[in-house]
This record gives sequence, C-alpha cells and structure tokens, in this order.
Amino acid sequence: PAGLKGTFIRNGPGLIEKHGHALAHPIDGDGMVCALTFPGDGNVHFKNRFVETRERLEEESQGKFLYRGQMGSITEDQIACDSKAVQQAISSGKLPKIKFRNPSNTNVLHWGDKFISTYETKIPYSLDPLTLNTLGEDDFKKTLKLKRLGAHFRIDTSDVDDPKLVTGAFVRSPLKSNAALEINEYNWKMELVKGKVFEVEGLTYFHDLAIIDGYYVIHKSPFVTMNAKQAAAILSGTTGPDFNMKLNKNLPSQFIFLPKDGSSEPIIVDTPFPFHMYHFGTCYREGDHVVLTTTALTGDFDMSWEWKYWLSNMCKAPGKFGRFDINLKSGAIEYSQLDPASNEFPCSHPYRHGHIGTKYNYMMACDEPERGLPFMDVVKVNMDEGAAGRRVWRADGLITECVFAPRAGFDAATQLDEDDG
Repeated sequence: PAGLKGTFIRNGPGLIEKHGHALAHPIDGDGMVCALTFPGDGNVHFKNRFVETRERLEEESQGKFLYRGQMGSITEDQIACDSKAVQQAISSGKLPKIKFRNPSNTNVLHWGDKFISTYETKIPYSLDPLTLNTLGEDDFKKTLKLKRLGAHFRIDTSDVDDPKLVTGAFVRSPLKSNAALEINEYNWKMELVKGKVFEVEGLTYFHDLAIIDGYYVIHKSPFVTMNAKQAAAILSGTTGPDFNMKLNKNLPSQFIFLPKDGSSEPIIVDTPFPFHMYHFGTCYREGDHVVLTTTALTGDFDMSWEWKYWLSNMCKAPGKFGRFDINLKSGAIEYSQLDPASNEFPCSHPYRHGHIGTKYNYMMACDEPERGLPFMDVVKVNMDEGAAGRRVWRADGLITECVFAPRAGFDAATQLDEDDG
C-alpha cells in the first residue's frame, strides 16, 4: 500500500531437519530471521539469514546434529550419553550437564540501537539490522540476571516522550516450587531503568506479559507439570518436555498482578475455568476494574505437532478469543467469549497497550470453528462489541501471526484513531 514504509521482521524455525536428522518439533529448528522492507513506492525487498548461534556454527562446521532440542529432538547416541550423565548425577548429588541447543527462533525485537533474536530459555543474540548477520550473544550489558529473554515484550507509552521496553524472563528448578520471574524496563538508549526478579509460587511456564497502571500481569497456567522424576526422564532423553506440556485441569489457573514498585503483595485471581494461554490481547486498568483479552486453550489441549503444520492440536482444542473483567479489590472475575473462530496470536495496537479504552484485537484464525485449522483468515474484533463488530479477511493461502502497524509510529500512542494503520 502507498505510505507503508519500513521493515517488517519475523523470526521462526527455518528448518525441520538437521544434517539428516528429522526434528521432533519445529520449535527445535534453527531460527531464521526474515525481513520485508517497504520503501513506500509499491515495491518490496526480501532478505533472510539464519541466526548463527554457537550451537549452529559448531554443527555446521562438523556436519552433525550435536545438540538436542528442548522439544524432544534427540539421537540414540545422545540418549545413551545423557542417560549415563543423569545416572552419574543422581549418584553424586549434582545436576547433570546436558547440552541443549539454542535455536534463537522465538522472536525478534528492535529497540534503540539493539536488534535482538530470542529463545525463551537461552541468552539472546544481537544481529546487524541492515545485513541480519549475527553479532553474538547479548546480555544487555549484564542486566539479564537470569541469562535469558522471554518470548514476548511490551512497549510502555504511558509517558509518550520516554517510552520503555518491558521484557520478561523465567526460570524454575524442578526441585523447587517457586519460580524466578525477571521483569526489566529499558529506555530508548537501552539503559535499565527498572528491574526486579519476582519469586512466584507454583509458576511452571511463562510466555507473555501484560502491563497496566501499577502492575505487570501474567497468567499462571495449568500447563506444565514437573517434578524430579519427570525432570530426570527429560534430561536423560527418554521423553521430551512436550510430553508434560498439556492442559492439567486439576492445577491452578490464575491471573497474577505483580506490583511494579514491589511495595505490596501480588494480587491473585482464580479464573472461572482452567485454560492455557500464550498471548494477551488488549489490557487496561480503570480504578479497580481491569479488562483483558486473550485466546484461551481448553479441553484436551496439548503440544502435538498437528498435520506437521501447527504447534499444537488446534483441531481438537481450538483457541477461543474472549474477555475477562476483573475487580482487583474484590477478586470478582467475569468471562465472555468474543469470537467463534479458532484463533491464536491476538495482537493489538503496540503503542496503546495498557491505555484505557483500547479495544481492537487482530488474530490469525480459521473462520470455520468446526475445523480448527488451517489458519487462512485475519479477524478483527472490537472487544466492546464482540461478534457484532468483527471483520474477516480471507487470505489466498496459509497465514501466521498478524501485526498491526500504526500509521504514525510512536505518535500514534495518542494521535489518530486506534485502528488507523
């Protein structure tokens, strides 16, 4: 379209086999960053590069699959080696040293002079924004205390003249019930202006966060079970983490509101039904009233690689987009489903997240709920109107997550209509 200028960047697994070894799940595939540049004259230019992580470089130099994946990609030789290491660790009382790959394939972000590729359990990598060449590991000037960066981030424009990048990261030992959740805020110069490591009881998974006035918001999902026995099986290679990644309806499903200043205890609100979620849509707070949207994965949800196409069993457990209204004072919570389509990756105006009244959400979807897949539709939902305010665009082929590009950049946090982009 005329007027569309800039570069659209996406990261994801760039292959599903490595040196003749088929991967058990695409999440184990080496990250490939793709860039579409729009000069504004109707043309478009494409560029892509693999993220040259330490593990990838070593495997390419030797022509072998050397590092197992965290979603179960492993060779028979690696199983034998890692099983022996686990047995020795158990007898010595020490943790085994298992070599997992860092595919750096989950997300990519540009902030200040940083262009970063991420994988949520490993250190991020810095890339050259023009060539996409890999520059090396980047711990943000040693401010990443957990030595990793979560899948998703938020941009806080509550002060439009001084926006902040808000990042999250998570780590948990199978021997402990508490998890460490690190949330940092960076200014445009990539200087850490606020950072805190929260101890969250019972948190077994973290993928996304929301920001509202005074609080960071996360969801404690009944998604992953982990104990010492399960950890030993995963580390030895006899089973993959994906075996434990499924909805467990008897575990807590809660929204947790973490005070940004750390001056009070977190507010914990039980959800009306158990579900797993990956991504928040719109979210804001007005007094004690919080409104947030998300895609809820219920029923028999698990991480089966369905049709060798999608990352979970979306046909059996389709994502349903809905709205939660929460009273922070009383803990009361209400839910309403807003759209019938099977969907994932809800997104909203990136510079109005947390702003009161933000209402538009955009999703990749299958607008045939009885099928679940494939995703060929972009659905726009006004959360104040639900199905009455939806619009659907059918693509000519398969689609992935959509992104809303505001017409006025950062200025769009306070200027123009929310859906002008």
